[in-house]
Amino acid sequence: MLGFIMKTNTFITLSTATANVGVLVGLVFLIFEIKQNSAIALSQIRQERSLSVIQEYSAYAQDKEFNELKTRAIMDGDFDSVNKYEWNQIRDLELVRRARQEDVFFQYKQGLIDDSAYEFSLAVSASRLPLWQWLNIGTSNPEFAAAIENYTKREDYKQSLLAAEFKDWSKDKERPNRGLGSPFVFK
Repeated sequence: MLGFIMKTNTFITLSTATANVGVLVGLVFLIFEIKQNSAIALSQIRQERSLSVIQEYSAYAQDKEFNELKTRAIMDGDFDSVNKYEWNQIRDLELVRRARQEDVFFQYKQGLIDDSAYEFSLAVSASRLPLWQWLNIGTSNPEFAAAIENYTKREDYKQSLLAAEFKDWSKDKERPNRGLGSPFVFK
């Protein structure tokens, strides 16, 4: 009878050890799967962002008048040639651009965007900041605003030519609109 109890205890011990090894192997496999799924998700998000940018710029290329305005105002810096209604078109463009950059910030904070895309997004945002401020384009996300501000205070930060020229030009210029439609303009 004692031999039977020994064999039963040995069987229970071996089966428990085998089950524990199986659980550990399952956990290792699960971790591998999660990492692989994260990599796939990052790749899909990056691809979607790229397609979105391609679609946006393809639309600009096809709209001759808007493309001319964008070139004249943003690429060539001929700010004085832009009328009130054209500034509103640029404001709409920049609202979309800011939303895209804010989305990159959100995705980065969630671990879904890599460092290079995030740094590029901050650089774009910093280059547009004087324009956004002048056009009353705010943000509902104070962390995003702080990230841009901190980026401009970094030791390696270099202000873009657009930001420098626009800041200089706009300091004594009246805004093209009062910004009444913006939820970020207060009395």
